[in-house]
Amino acid sequence: MKKISHYILFSILFSLILIIGIGNVYASQSRVIDIRASQFKFEPGRIIVNQGDTVTFKVKTSDVTHGFYIDGYNVDKEVRRGDEVTVTIVADKVGKFKIRCSITCGALHPFMIGEFIVEQGGVNYVFLSSAVGIILVGVSTLLFIWRRDYEYQA
Repeated sequence: MKKISHYILFSILFSLILIIGIGNVYASQSRVIDIRASQFKFEPGRIIVNQGDTVTFKVKTSDVTHGFYIDGYNVDKEVRRGDEVTVTIVADKVGKFKIRCSITCGALHPFMIGEFIVEQGGVNYVFLSSAVGIILVGVSTLLFIWRRDYEYQA
């Protein structure tokens, strides 16, 4: 019985060390992201970076003039047809931010939206904690069954 509780305690401590260790592995990086604005989308439509990263956006368009606006950041640039606009920011706010076209570019202009996602340390803590929880429940269930079968046989 004592041996089983030691395994559970070891599993919990190992999981916590793993979560804390992974969270501290990632360092800030400089990233360059090429974005193509066209009626009525941004490509890529979703950009994921780590908190603290220096992100340089190189935005181009070949059809009409578009705007490049990021909610929550002080970014609002005009991108004329054939030109490239460079915007550099530090991703210091964790969350999901909309990238929008800030210049009316046609009938579907309101639907021209992309996503800029800034993750804390590059780790999805919700996923990681869910996975650890599932593992702990599985191990606990197995230990409970083994203990029950052992007592039943005795």
